[in-house]
Amino acid sequence: MERLAQVVGWLLAVLLLVAVGINFGNVVGRYLFDHPFGWAEEAMGLLQIGIVIVGAALVTRRNAHLRMDAVEHLVPAGVRRWLEVLACILTIGVAAVVVVKSWGIVAGMIENDSRTIVLEIPLAVPYGTFLVGFGLVALFALLRIIALVRGR
Repeated sequence: MERLAQVVGWLLAVLLLVAVGINFGNVVGRYLFDHPFGWAEEAMGLLQIGIVIVGAALVTRRNAHLRMDAVEHLVPAGVRRWLEVLACILTIGVAAVVVVKSWGIVAGMIENDSRTIVLEIPLAVPYGTFLVGFGLVALFALLRIIALVRGR
């Protein structure tokens, strides 16, 4: 699974570089040539959605989500581990709900051939990132549970 996390990290890096490149090109086009790219704002918005949603999977992998940990510091290590297992189970539950709901939305977009306004990209593509991102969140949370139960 470490390889999968690396692939996801590289994908996010590429998406970020593409977004920065589009933004830079748009700034040059706007201020040097007085001709901005009409599609740049839409493209960067779609890229940001992908970066945030898929990036949440890496945050889950690194166990770095924001949380209230005041109680966690007051309980023994064994209890703390089971609280973390419970948190991972809840994470999987939420991720599963998002995946199921997203599947219905994406299927409807495919059926209706819904597209973005400027680039005319099928809307199933950016909304599909919810399927991928939250599917990975669930997978990484499950792997964390396995590691916690094994005592690692």
